Amino acid sequence: MSGFFRRTARAMADMEDAEDLSRQGRVTIADIARDVGLNPSTVSRALSNPDRVSPETRRLVSQAAVRMGYVMNQMARSLRTGRTSTILVTAPAPSDRSISPVVMDVLRGIFSEARRMDYGVLVRETESGAATLRRTPVSGVADGIISISGTEVLMRAGGVAPDLAGVPVISLLTDQTRHGIPSIVADEEAGFREIAEYLLSRGHRRFAYVQGPGEASEHDRPRLRGLCDRLARETPEIRPVVLLAGDFDFASGARAAGEFLALDTLPTAVACVCDFVAQGFIHRVMEAGLRVPDDVAVVGYDDVDFSGWTTPGLTTVSQPTVKIGEAGARMLIDACLGRFELTAQRVIMPVSLIRRHSA
Repeated sequence: MSGFFRRTARAMADMEDAEDLSRQGRVTIADIARDVGLNPSTVSRALSNPDRVSPETRRLVSQAAVRMGYVMNQMARSLRTGRTSTILVTAPAPSDRSISPVVMDVLRGIFSEARRMDYGVLVRETESGAATLRRTPVSGVADGIISISGTEVLMRAGGVAPDLAGVPVISLLTDQTRHGIPSIVADEEAGFREIAEYLLSRGHRRFAYVQGPGEASEHDRPRLRGLCDRLARETPEIRPVVLLAGDFDFASGARAAGEFLALDTLPTAVACVCDFVAQGFIHRVMEAGLRVPDDVAVVGYDDVDFSGWTTPGLTTVSQPTVKIGEAGARMLIDACLGRFELTAQRVIMPVSLIRRHSA
């Protein structure tokens, strides 16, 4: 008898989980059950817990639901389960320029994996250095948070904001493991070691590095470190001239090129923090009469879409941005569903040098 009651309670829970929006002209569980000739509890399981029915039953119910226009009441379901089946993504959206193609590629990966795992995605833009996320309600809106290149907005006094305690959080593109936040990043340091290796193999011995915001940037530090480490292994005398771009855009690269052109002795190889800076740099030095790569070789980082279509084509480093997004969504959703326990682990994804004509 106790087994009967357990099975009955489970069937009732299944029916509640697959409850329809209302009976006001909309298709119900009972309607589908009559159409396919199955018990309503079986139809309910097929819709809310498909792994608990046979593939044939799953297919039959799914086809009928689509054909009849059945819509599940996700709001009612989330109230019962305590899950929203939604993740919140915070991404930098500068007010003075378009969202970075790198961020867009990461978002593509998140959307793709979340869709595969039957989760929705909310996107919230953040401003650099602003605690905008702490003003965004999370409870009842999303099960967890992915932060792209801006996890500092989660911080308060060196730790996760108290109002976000217990909410699963993952950082993508920037390493926030020191704050206890699991992070998935590209191997930026290895990428710039590979740049240095390639330029050394081409005979260059005078180098410059065009940085972005500088020491405050989570991306400048590993990239410059990788470049310097490989050059130092070649000979301690090779040290790159560091030029400040100021940001990750074309105009900043052009400004750094002006500083470069004012040097007494020009480096013959320039590694730039990103492709936008590299293209701005190339434009300015070519305007000044220098030839790329004959007079100065220029390398970028990111391999954004336009980098292979410029003249000259930009030698750069490709990072797996879409895969980073997919991995982040998969890890976070698994944690939200209780399949995976988040720890302050760092996952490093490999990068690769793309050789074109600028170096």
